Amino acid sequence: MKNVIITLDDAVAIRADAEAASRGKSVSEFVSELIEREIGRKEMTDLEAMEKFLSGPGIPATADLNRLPNRQELYDERIDELVRRYERSNLRDR
Repeated sequence: MKNVIITLDDAVAIRADAEAASRGKSVSEFVSELIEREIGRKEMTDLEAMEKFLSGPGIPATADLNRLPNRQELYDERIDELVRRYERSNLRDR
C-alpha cells in the first residue's frame, strides 16, 4: 500500500467523512474504493486467484493428467533434482 495525501474542499471532506461513516468505512477505504471503481482494478480477486491456482500445471512427474504418479516416480523426480543441484554446485570440489 502507498500513502497518498490529497487536498479536499472542507465541505467535500465533511461529506466524504459522513458518507464513509454511514458505510462503516474509513475515508481512506471509501476514497480507495471510489478510485478503484473509476479506473478499474488490475489485481486478481480472491476467486480469480483460486481459479488460476486450481487450473495450474498439475502434479509434477506426470504428463498424463488422468494418472497420479506413484511413490517411486515422485522420489525419482526428487532425486534427479537433488543430483542436478549437486552437479551445479561447487560441493564436489571440496
